[in-house]
Amino acid sequence: MSAALHLNNNPTSQVRKNTLSHKVEVGVNALVSVIIALVVVISLAYLANSNRNATKGYALKNLEIERTQLLTENEVWDMEIARVQALANIQNDPKIRSMVKTDTPLFVRGDTAIASK
Repeated sequence: MSAALHLNNNPTSQVRKNTLSHKVEVGVNALVSVIIALVVVISLAYLANSNRNATKGYALKNLEIERTQLLTENEVWDMEIARVQALANIQNDPKIRSMVKTDTPLFVRGDTAIASK
């Protein structure tokens, strides 16, 4: 049995001992690696969120421009409809239809009296 113990204590044997400092060193390296990985993941998530918000802002801006153009076009069409309807109403009015065209129009100058006996 002493021979077996003597072989284990041989300095030339390739048995490596795990020391506490080696475990602490591995633990610190693992902790740094995990922290770096977390920072990378959080940075990528923030970048993706910022990109999505920027894209939505760009789309919203384009929709607001389109809305403004459509409102302007709607106002133009409303004015055109009002103009057409006003002319149609005037022409279809019974008082206007009962008027006759004169053969010799008489024009009044501004400096003369309009009423005469």
